[in-house]
Amino acid sequence: MTTVRCVTRSVVVAAVLATACDGSLPGPCEGGSCASQASWRKTFQQTINRQIDVLFVVDDTPGIAPYAGTIATGLAEMAAELPGLSDRNPASLHVGVVRAGRCETGTRGAACGVAGGEQFLRDEWCEMVTNFPGTLTDGLPCLADFGATNCGPAQPLAAAVDALATPPRPAWEGFLRPDAYLMVVVIAAADDASPQPALDVANLIKGLKADPSAAMASVIVPDSCTAGDPQRLTEFVNQFGANGLLFDLCAGPIAPALQRITYLTNSSLQPPCVRLVRDTDLSTPGLQPECAFEDHVRAPDGTLTTTNLPSCDVAAPPCWRLDPGSGGCDGYILSIQRPTDWCAEAGTNVAIECLSCADASDPACAPAR
Repeated sequence: MTTVRCVTRSVVVAAVLATACDGSLPGPCEGGSCASQASWRKTFQQTINRQIDVLFVVDDTPGIAPYAGTIATGLAEMAAELPGLSDRNPASLHVGVVRAGRCETGTRGAACGVAGGEQFLRDEWCEMVTNFPGTLTDGLPCLADFGATNCGPAQPLAAAVDALATPPRPAWEGFLRPDAYLMVVVIAAADDASPQPALDVANLIKGLKADPSAAMASVIVPDSCTAGDPQRLTEFVNQFGANGLLFDLCAGPIAPALQRITYLTNSSLQPPCVRLVRDTDLSTPGLQPECAFEDHVRAPDGTLTTTNLPSCDVAAPPCWRLDPGSGGCDGYILSIQRPTDWCAEAGTNVAIECLSCADASDPACAPAR
């Protein structure tokens, strides 16, 4: 049982803690405890990045016609999977589709009802902010419905470079987000015929991210059913290491081309381990801590709201809880309980301050129990 007494103080890093029960933690020398009482402070990120920008480059030359049914099915399956790539909340998505053929370069944003003249789909803030009618299952296949009459040979790598250019071309402003993962999915009937070296294109795409590991690529191209050898596309995707996947358009489903995103966005943060938490009432079973929690939440318009969180023992979510640690944690595991309608994209960080013991042998800071 974890209880809390008079926890209403905002968490700020100050040289001296104020007096107890006036909205702050007890002073470090209150009750003659200067030798043993301390203050433990930490700010931690509660959510991980689930922003994903996905660019599909789709071959629309005559050679892709035999695979039209497989591609349509695969795109519909990918569209159904995209919002649920996160195991806790829907991913925050930007999804764009461009042609690999070189004569016709137009996109289908207007034909698919994308609002504001944009040429890509927005599906953000737990599906509360969108710019298209219907669902992604409708929107993605519509954007990719280019047909198979464009002139060849297809140049998907050049098309990707054009779509990701800086400054962005009209109606693509805002597609690339600085903190988002970037995935490029190439669907082609044959090898790439772009003038740029495949290695240069891969390096350009990885260079769009401050952390190159945030860039991923999947290539879907006929292999087992054709005599062609997609050397350039294979070289391109291999530059991404574990973040690069190559799929055979002739065999099996193509929706798993997104599986690397699933792995990254489902990675979980280790809950903080809070050590040497001071028990303020040794006569009562369980831990009676003095802690203050400050929640910093960002809204879709960018505004930041700060709220003092109560203990879950005295209030409903959002609230905090300290549970006895396990594994490598010899203190208490901190968890923030959120309401069922919580959107993980809103979370930024939580600041914590708890009274702790300067001396681990202090009976008030015995191991978690």
